[in-house]
Amino acid sequence: SADEVATGYDTLMARAREATPIARIDGVLVSPLIEGGVETIVGVKRDPVFGPMVMFGMGGIFVEIYRDVSLRAAPLGLDAAREMIREIVGYPLLAGARGRAPADIEALARALSLLSAYAERFRDELDSIDINPLIVLPEGKGVVAVDALVVPRDRRLQTPSSFPPYDRIES
Repeated sequence: SADEVATGYDTLMARAREATPIARIDGVLVSPLIEGGVETIVGVKRDPVFGPMVMFGMGGIFVEIYRDVSLRAAPLGLDAAREMIREIVGYPLLAGARGRAPADIEALARALSLLSAYAERFRDELDSIDINPLIVLPEGKGVVAVDALVVPRDRRLQTPSSFPPYDRIES
């Protein structure tokens, strides 16, 4: 409810001020609870030889246990993104295994392609991006990034407020 959100906000802000009194907090993001879908992980890591490398795999515990991921150099188009998605062992979970609804693979491919374009554009400023989980909703419903971390290449030279915002890339 709206009252629960307001109470949660007050609690969160009080804890943040208590933990780090000098922190500058610009606000909070409140989003709906995402139920269903398939957890995936997408990310970028800057390789010293190849530049930004895009990673895709099943999210949550699956990436830690099975290490079932696909890698490509950025940038990549939709066809390469679709290939990445199809080549992981966990692909049947996205395709609708055992009577489950197929996931929105096209939205996932667009997200991978856009992430790779962002990584290529900011290749000199970027160390890594980790979006885990990226929930892939049923076909036609899109994807939702639940948690994300963007790390600049050199924290001494860039602050989070000066790093290019990920949320400004439009699909």
